[in-house]
Amino acid sequence: MAMYLLVLAIILGLPLSGFAQFVDKGQYVVVSKGVRLCEGVETTRMTLDPENRFWLVTSNARVNGTQVVEGFVLESSYDRKSGETTVQTRQYDEGYATRFKRHAKHKGMLLMVSPKNGQVEATVEICKKNK
Repeated sequence: MAMYLLVLAIILGLPLSGFAQFVDKGQYVVVSKGVRLCEGVETTRMTLDPENRFWLVTSNARVNGTQVVEGFVLESSYDRKSGETTVQTRQYDEGYATRFKRHAKHKGMLLMVSPKNGQVEATVEICKKNK
């Protein structure tokens, strides 16, 4: 019976552990490679089109705690001949290093912190599925 419960716990526990996209590593947080991050609450008020910007984490954590992210923007364009509007993803900021910290006031949000001067670059969260 104990063996059955152990196997059941392993089967149920392993898939759930694969969903961890943020892992605390001391003062900073490691974000899984490939995670898409969108602007959070505080940054949204300061930018014109916050729903059209996102970052993609493109590396695992380095020894110094930094990770590489790339910035993208969604742009819509209208074709006057066909009458169709298309949405394209354009990269506006190519691979730069940043660190992530948990936001003290908003659960589930992270701060992108500059490794150069410690300044907060953006408040981000995992993008919703509709993007």
